[in-house]
Amino acid sequence: MTLFQGRKSLFIKEEVAILKLTDTYNLLDPDSGAQLGQAKDEPSMKWLRLLVKKALLPTDVRVYGPGQSSPLLSIHKHVGFFRTRLTVHGPSGELMAQLRSRLWTLGGAFDVQDAQGLPMGELKGDWKGWDFTFTVNGQVFGRITKKWAGLAKELFTNADQYLVVLDAAGERHPHGLALLTGLALAVDRVYKEQQG
Repeated sequence: MTLFQGRKSLFIKEEVAILKLTDTYNLLDPDSGAQLGQAKDEPSMKWLRLLVKKALLPTDVRVYGPGQSSPLLSIHKHVGFFRTRLTVHGPSGELMAQLRSRLWTLGGAFDVQDAQGLPMGELKGDWKGWDFTFTVNGQVFGRITKKWAGLAKELFTNADQYLVVLDAAGERHPHGLALLTGLALAVDRVYKEQQG
């Protein structure tokens, strides 16, 4: 997972497109702006999005390194109406985390479980849903911050930008940045793509 190794932060920038059926995210180095990889929304029922809101349909978001055809990370969003369930998988298809959105939250929240279904932590947004904190055993693992993209972009598109930053607990995890990136893409799919 060379895209994530040795890194403590990542910038996720969703591409702007008119009348799009799928989403693409550029993964950038926050300091230099260099592109490190790309995440692509790859739904199995793409054309059904013309009839049904995409927030209600299942999809897969896959993260690729430069020039790679096999994903380094996959986020699968299951069909969801009131509570959405997602799974985050590593490069070999291994289950890294399971997420379930909470029903009543002000800024958005997920209960996060490990591969065995045991509680791992929680990802919780602030009251405005722009700053999310992932805590594990009471320690901050990392933070996801939605970045202001400018008035025109915020009003007329749903293309979002996120800064993903590990805290000390996340830096000790062997796949900390990969897991936090998966959580950031889950936030976008569940809480920020509602209008699509």
